[in-house]
Amino acid sequence: MSSNLVGSDPKKRVRFAPSPTGGLHPGNARVAIFNWLYAKHYDADLVLRVEDTDAERSTTDFEKAIIEDLKWLGLDWSEGPIRQSERTKRYSEVLALLLEQGWLYPCYCSDEELEAERQAQLKSGKPPKYSGKCKELARKDAPHVLRFDVAKFTSLKGKKIIEFKDLIKNKDTNSKSSCHTAVIGDFVLVRRDGSPTYNFAVVVDDSDMGITQVFRGDDHISNTFRQLMLFEVFGKTAPEYGHLPMLLAKDRTKLSKRSGGIPIHEYREMGILPTAVFNHLAFLGGMFSDVEETATKEVLVKSFNYKTTAVSASVYDIDKLYSINSKFIAQFAPKELTALMKEENLIPLDWEKLYDQDHFNSIINISKEGAKTLKDVLGIIKIFTSDDIDESCLSGLDEEQKKLLSLVVSELLNEGTLKEGWDAFKTKIKNSTPLTGGKFFKTIRLAITGRSWGPPLDDSVKLISANIIINRAQKLKKLIS
Repeated sequence: MSSNLVGSDPKKRVRFAPSPTGGLHPGNARVAIFNWLYAKHYDADLVLRVEDTDAERSTTDFEKAIIEDLKWLGLDWSEGPIRQSERTKRYSEVLALLLEQGWLYPCYCSDEELEAERQAQLKSGKPPKYSGKCKELARKDAPHVLRFDVAKFTSLKGKKIIEFKDLIKNKDTNSKSSCHTAVIGDFVLVRRDGSPTYNFAVVVDDSDMGITQVFRGDDHISNTFRQLMLFEVFGKTAPEYGHLPMLLAKDRTKLSKRSGGIPIHEYREMGILPTAVFNHLAFLGGMFSDVEETATKEVLVKSFNYKTTAVSASVYDIDKLYSINSKFIAQFAPKELTALMKEENLIPLDWEKLYDQDHFNSIINISKEGAKTLKDVLGIIKIFTSDDIDESCLSGLDEEQKKLLSLVVSELLNEGTLKEGWDAFKTKIKNSTPLTGGKFFKTIRLAITGRSWGPPLDDSVKLISANIIINRAQKLKKLIS
């Protein structure tokens, strides 16, 4: 091959190469975080490469969303974004050399023919691979793809087995990941429209960009064997490869939307903090067993050790994400949390009409306790800033609770600001009803806060505006009358 393919830089260079055919999901985000941690720990370069050769499915909107999500997670990169769609001239140069040296041949098979061939092989118990039937056909002017001749590679290079030491899968053994070339069909390097396929473009890119280590999901292992063959043909040293295990749902099935397999930006909309998403994904695979779940990025970079990564699939537990998020929320000082929620449009803008800063800080403190998300915090804040009522709570009351609710509402409107004091008010109400325990306090809570849940009632009453209590009581009176 030509010497135009740039040799590797002695400095470690890794890359994250998303395909803009969809949003950034947890699996890909985890790969991005892993590469970022590796780059920061080893003072390596991190290249962001957008693999957008699939023109039919790739969109600029997806690319923009992916980059925004990466930045939201706090990731940065040394170079990029470099788009494959802007490197077509380079791919054409390499393609011409491959054709000149006879490594490729045209395949005229339709998708229907290929699928029929595949099904026949499966039915006969054979591993599916392209039969190579177009290899001996005379060239003709018809739509075609270009396939790499694996048999020619095996013959000329004298390699029947392709193998490599996986930085993750083989790290604890002397073994290597291997594949016999006989089971690898002649794979496509150029599509019918002339665009390069993933396996072709990625080898040219990794070689040109001097990538020294490639960390990606283990669904790419079969691609690695094909790419190693191309590096051999190019006469270039391939990167070291490490394949991260897939993420699975708690029931060990494929990660779905229901189990948390959603684009990263949707977590932001749910009120999840970027630090929580980052740490949750960083901790998957067991790399940080002795580090706190809420550790800073600086601590994670310092403690990073890819050699401790588990080789089996990791369980993505969205409840664990909520737990980590709750811990991060609890760490915020009131003013910091207020500023963050204002930035996310999750704070009542008119709270200053009701409370001064110190009073509102106390409300923030009580609201963040045990909150799983920023939206949970907002839900509690609204108890103190809005006279709204969760009307669904009314349907669950029995007759005695309805009587008690009516009594409490009347007393609140009579007492107004609870001038006799909260303890005296509770005593007075207790002496007026046979209800005790949970039913008693749930009913009073509903009258005062408009909900059957929330922070400790004694603490809430001390903080809530008298005007809010009165306005809510007036609304309840209309609802129950």
